[in-house]
Amino acid sequence: MARPLVLVHGYSADAKAFHPVREKITEFLKAKNVPVVDINICNYISLNNEITIKDIAEGFDRALGVRDGLKNGEEFDAVVHSTGMLVVRAWLVNYGGALKDNKRLKRLKHLIGVAPATWGSPQAHKGRTWLGALVKGNKQLGPDFLNAGDLVLDGLELGSQFTWDLASEDLVGTEPYYGTGKDTPYVAVFIGNQPYEGLASVANDPGTDGTVRWAGCALNSRKITVDLTRSGTPGGRVKISDWASDRLEVPMIAVEGRDHGTLISNPDAGMIQRIVSFLDVNDKPGFDTWLKDATQYGAAALAKMKINPGAHAAGMAAEAEKFFGHIIGHNSPMDMDGWQQFVVRAVDEWGDGISDYVLDVLKQENGEWKRFDEMFTDVHAYAADPSFRCFYIRLPKGICTAGRPIKIRINASTGTELMAYRAYGTGVQELGATLQPIELDATNIGPPGGKETLFYPFTTTMIEILINRDPVPFDKESRILGFENA
Repeated sequence: MARPLVLVHGYSADAKAFHPVREKITEFLKAKNVPVVDINICNYISLNNEITIKDIAEGFDRALGVRDGLKNGEEFDAVVHSTGMLVVRAWLVNYGGALKDNKRLKRLKHLIGVAPATWGSPQAHKGRTWLGALVKGNKQLGPDFLNAGDLVLDGLELGSQFTWDLASEDLVGTEPYYGTGKDTPYVAVFIGNQPYEGLASVANDPGTDGTVRWAGCALNSRKITVDLTRSGTPGGRVKISDWASDRLEVPMIAVEGRDHGTLISNPDAGMIQRIVSFLDVNDKPGFDTWLKDATQYGAAALAKMKINPGAHAAGMAAEAEKFFGHIIGHNSPMDMDGWQQFVVRAVDEWGDGISDYVLDVLKQENGEWKRFDEMFTDVHAYAADPSFRCFYIRLPKGICTAGRPIKIRINASTGTELMAYRAYGTGVQELGATLQPIELDATNIGPPGGKETLFYPFTTTMIEILINRDPVPFDKESRILGFENA
């Protein structure tokens, strides 16, 4: 562990937020008679309405370039909290050039996420309100007074284009940014298993640590493309990215009795021990051994994250209170496989977003297909572009078993009788507000003969839906353009 260690805090925080973690790491190293490495804590501005996460990433690069012990391209390790994960990931992808030439990937040896906002936060869109500015805004008099960091919060919003584009590059791209070899960082993720308590509990949402979603922190992600356009390949309209395939498995490790804040303000000794031991991982067998130990460490805490909050947990205080009570320590049957997040984007054949669409999951019950309403906790449309949607669902016990009958139902409307969306599959089907949706079998997805399932606990799945946008009517000249009659 001879490399410098860099700590990157989250939104609206500062360097002091990481002081307890630095102290615990230092104590642990001294107790083991291990030399204390150079620990550098970043301090960045997030409460400014003109600053983006990309800007902060560039500031990170500038700081590395002038810091003694880091300015000459030295290797280093990083521990990040919350938005800090997006800052470092943005820094990694913005090197430019071919991935094999990315010196930033080779330079960062270990990346440890502590309650990372890998896929944003359900609180972000609330922070741009006047109340958000009062609670989280900059309190220092000056040009940024009561700024809440609008553009940072935009990037943190559920289903944001920023997190979609970032993940498309580093999590599900054609080449792995976080692979099993030594030329990319080894990554680990820790998350608290309970939401906030006391006054801060007003911000709680089910399935979160109070700020980030449990299923939205790991780097285990994949992308499903549903191509219903005219140019799509019949028989191969549903494609799925490789689940592992030389990519590092980066699940979240649950930490008992911690929420988004206390995970770093009162860090668990077992977590600190595993952070330090992770910094010694230097090959795939070593990573596998570490992950096995870390998984066992978090097993009991993870079990408490599988308690079903009930169908109305997002909207009924009594249900939510009951759920949070179970999380904090009461006994309850574990009747869930866990939580999963889906980030969906619908586009036409031009790549333009479709703002008015519906996506449903259907289950088979007594021989009939019915909406799987009890799965859904929340659906959020990205404010800047509602073609991006974020779905958070509870996974009932057994739903993740491959082969369970599941259908996906899709409908979309252009909002004008001059144009309509058409889905190409076994035939051609017009979509619209008063028309029947198209239904796709999602029982077994992936390559022919495969037994992949749509559902994986505590992960985020991207779904991109492509549909044709055509002038109406389809069988003759449209009202939009026609030839003059002689």
